[in-house]
Amino acid sequence: MAALLAIAILLVGRFGDTERRVIGTTLLLAGYGVVSLPGVVLLDKGRARTLAEGAVVLAAAGAVLGLVSIWGFSAVEAVGKSVGTATILALAAAQVAALTARRVERDPTVVRELFAASCGTAALAAGAAAAAIWAQPSGTLYARLIGALVVLDLLLVALQPVTAALASGPKHGARHRHT
Repeated sequence: MAALLAIAILLVGRFGDTERRVIGTTLLLAGYGVVSLPGVVLLDKGRARTLAEGAVVLAAAGAVLGLVSIWGFSAVEAVGKSVGTATILALAAAQVAALTARRVERDPTVVRELFAASCGTAALAAGAAAAAIWAQPSGTLYARLIGALVVLDLLLVALQPVTAALASGPKHGARHRHT
């Protein structure tokens, strides 16, 4: 319903407070829906149920807090901080859920180690970022450290499918030319 209202507003509506809130609601629900997908995929596969449910609940909590912010409590600092915290935790859970869904029994040891390391860096980065939201440390060192941790995490995430593909060798029927 929110999507249909947003389309109508974008095509023929005016942009008052209510219209902005409807469009914000639509974007918010779409965004958190995407964040919840890795958890939903795990639930569909019947794997890692606790992780999957946690990922979906965190995305839903972020969405609810976001809706509260959009529809009336945006001036309350704790609401904004809660939205940020729930979003950060939901993103970390989504990452772990997506990587869990990608994993297969034949993954080599190095891929399992990369998986464990990326889960650790995701948790550490999420915890540090959530703490920064609430504590608001002065200076840039803390933010730089979080940024470096996030980049390390992204590297560990990207290395998993690449390493798994390299370790599995060529696919059946693939030809290699040696020159």
